[in-house]
Amino acid sequence: MLERDGILTTERLVVRPMATGDFDALLQGLEDPDRVWADGYPLDESLVSAAMVQERQRTSPGPAVKVAADPWTQYQVILADRDVVVGDLTFLEPPDDDRVAMITFGIAPSCRGNGYATEMLRALVPWLRARPDVRGIRADTDLVNPTSHQVLRAAGLRVVQDDGDRQLYELRWDHAERVQRSRTPRRP
Repeated sequence: MLERDGILTTERLVVRPMATGDFDALLQGLEDPDRVWADGYPLDESLVSAAMVQERQRTSPGPAVKVAADPWTQYQVILADRDVVVGDLTFLEPPDDDRVAMITFGIAPSCRGNGYATEMLRALVPWLRARPDVRGIRADTDLVNPTSHQVLRAAGLRVVQDDGDRQLYELRWDHAERVQRSRTPRRP
């Protein structure tokens, strides 16, 4: 369920968009004094994604946009009951011309095997499906990462491209309204 300020919640998780200061702190390795990081967080991929999103936000034309209006950013995955950051989810870019959003995600090694990534993605998909500006989600992963393949399949994504060492997963839906056709008898 998406709540105020672009926060997505599940039974066990809070998926919170990162603010400008969060990006700076993450990239400098400065843990939030009010929220601890799980062992192994941030991942190398977390830092790369944070730098990409921060650069995109810094160079995008126009005034800064609130996350609720522009949710294509990096989110921290937080255990709701312990207020511990266990991973992140990143929209690498806003949805493309075909309205498909590319994501990446990661869970700290010390927290893997608990279903957090699957829970997060299963909550993300309905949120994205409810948005008229999105008609699909995409993610890719290395063949040597079977857990990511399982998570993506559990969230409903399917392989659409295989490059040998990486596979591209995707889930698409159609937002077109169905219009009832009037039944008129055919002329013989």
